[in-house]
Amino acid sequence: FKQIYRIDNSCVKAKLESVFVLKKTSKYLTYCLSSVSHRVIEEVNNIQESLEIEKTCRESVEALVSKLNRQNRSLKRKSMLYMSHLGADVVAEISLDDDDDDEDPQEEESGVCSSSHCQIVIAELRDKLEVILAEKKQITIDLEMTREQLCQTRQELLKEKHDNTVLIAETFQQKKLLGKYNRVSQYALDEFEALREDLKLERDLRSEAEKFAHEMLVEQKKLKRQSQMLIQSVSPTEALQKALAEINTLTHTLETQKLEHQQQVKALEEQIHSSELKKQLTALQRQTELLEEERKEWQHKHTNAETEAKDLRFTVEELKKKLQQVSNPPPAAPGPPPPPPPPPPLPAPSSNPLSSLLSILRKKKDVSTEIALVEKDSSEKTPGKERRHQAVDEMMQRIKKGVQLRRVSQRTNRARPGPKEGTNLAIQELQGILNTVKRSGPSSLPGTRPPSPSPKSELEKALHRRRDALKAAKNNTNSSTVLDLPQIKQTQPEPGQNTRDQDTLQHTTTTVCTDQLKPS
Repeated sequence: FKQIYRIDNSCVKAKLESVFVLKKTSKYLTYCLSSVSHRVIEEVNNIQESLEIEKTCRESVEALVSKLNRQNRSLKRKSMLYMSHLGADVVAEISLDDDDDDEDPQEEESGVCSSSHCQIVIAELRDKLEVILAEKKQITIDLEMTREQLCQTRQELLKEKHDNTVLIAETFQQKKLLGKYNRVSQYALDEFEALREDLKLERDLRSEAEKFAHEMLVEQKKLKRQSQMLIQSVSPTEALQKALAEINTLTHTLETQKLEHQQQVKALEEQIHSSELKKQLTALQRQTELLEEERKEWQHKHTNAETEAKDLRFTVEELKKKLQQVSNPPPAAPGPPPPPPPPPPLPAPSSNPLSSLLSILRKKKDVSTEIALVEKDSSEKTPGKERRHQAVDEMMQRIKKGVQLRRVSQRTNRARPGPKEGTNLAIQELQGILNTVKRSGPSSLPGTRPPSPSPKSELEKALHRRRDALKAAKNNTNSSTVLDLPQIKQTQPEPGQNTRDQDTLQHTTTTVCTDQLKPS
């Protein structure tokens, strides 16, 4: 989980860094474009001001030219009046001068100033105007280029924003998935701890039973030595009476100790059941919280689906009306409105891993209660009771003949690898789920993502496998045949039997006790 979380964080960081760099570049481009646009606007304003100045200058020059023309005309009229009083010679001289003067008004009428200074100024102004017009064209071209760049940067920025929203949605979904995986792993760890505690309890009980059996063997050896000493010192009749009395006392003490031991085992089993119930209660509380969260999510999805269905109904009705209007012209009398469409079907119940977990826990409870009832009422409801009696009879006959029997604890210890296999299977299944999630991974393109397999179905499969493995382990443990203590009580030897038979029988009873003390 940590590796997946680190990989997801590294991908998200890289994408966020790229987004940050693109934002910086967009900001820089906008700043450059704004500065260039400000400069262009300033230059355009300057050009407009210079053009206005030139216009005012031209208008003032035209006004002066018109004034001068009027003055010249008035002077000509006055001169003509005075020429009538002068002689012919004077008029001829004046006419020569008038020709030169006539050229000037023609030039003035044409609008061209004959002075060199005015022509130089006009040429300079024309050059400036051409330069300004060229600059204006260049500035307009730059403005268009900057506008195009601005549009491109805006489009890129919108793209990056869309990618950011998609990335945020993906990160949110991945966080949700990680939260669910963490909860499932927490449940698996809780179960593993519970199994470990049960194993510790079983080991403690086994060690106590072995100690008890060792003490019983030591006491038995002591009693044998004492009985041999008494037999050697006392007469046979008295020795027999004493042996009978000792046997009676020993049987009484053995029965009392067995009863005490059974009571202790029952108390320990009740403690184990109470602790398991507490753990199951905590697990059920957590599962109810998860179910409430999922219920809220499904309610939100249901409301969204209802709103979408209403919108679709409205659009369908509008389209139907438009089709009717296009296909059929409006009749004279409108008919009744069409009936509303049927309501959309409810969303199908999705597969939920938590429901499967609850069913597994309930089945565990049922199996444990059934096993306890079978152990309590084994004397009434066991179908293979006769087979056990036959097995006990055969064992007693072999003991009488002197055949040494094997220890039962070895077989029971070999036939009980259930909880370890269950925990190993649970860990392997969780690792398989994580590997599948790693292989699938988040897609590179946000727009075109292939439909990945849903994690809920994989969880359900894993939980079903685990349940089957636990059932198989329980069946193996239940199938192992274990002898009951009351049956061994019925087959105790008589006081007249050999000491060797008593030793073998006591050894078998101790081994059976140690096996029965281990909780299934």
